[in-house]
Amino acid sequence: MKFKLLVFALALITISSCEKDSTKPETTKTKTPEELLTAHTWKADEIRSQLSNNTTAYYKRGGTTNTINYDSDSLKFNNNNTGIYYYLGAQYTTTWNFINPEKSKMTLIINYTDPLIINLENVIIDESHLNYTQYSTKNGVSYLASGRRVPN
Repeated sequence: MKFKLLVFALALITISSCEKDSTKPETTKTKTPEELLTAHTWKADEIRSQLSNNTTAYYKRGGTTNTINYDSDSLKFNNNNTGIYYYLGAQYTTTWNFINPEKSKMTLIINYTDPLIINLENVIIDESHLNYTQYSTKNGVSYLASGRRVPN
């Protein structure tokens, strides 16, 4: 009789412990756009651009038909809405902000001697890609581009 009670008690413990494990909710947290953006330094992977002076450019990392070289181009976004733009061995401080609730539009300012204000739209960020469309105007020349960046 004691043996049957012991087996029954062990069976109850086993069943109840299995039920607890199977009813635990998933605790995987989705990262915010800010967390995704600031997790990496982002290097140029593919950029297509059109300037209002009828100049076009194309870049694909490792490509053989590039008309511009962005091999040294990368962006670092910090949590405090600052960052660094790296290009041709130089570093320029930046500031950035999402400008809509959906976090699909941003303003990025590269602090050259004469700062460049870049508007980014259609921003899509995940762990391995930063995709966007960007436009700006400087010295009377408008610039429109689509870009994809990947972690350095």
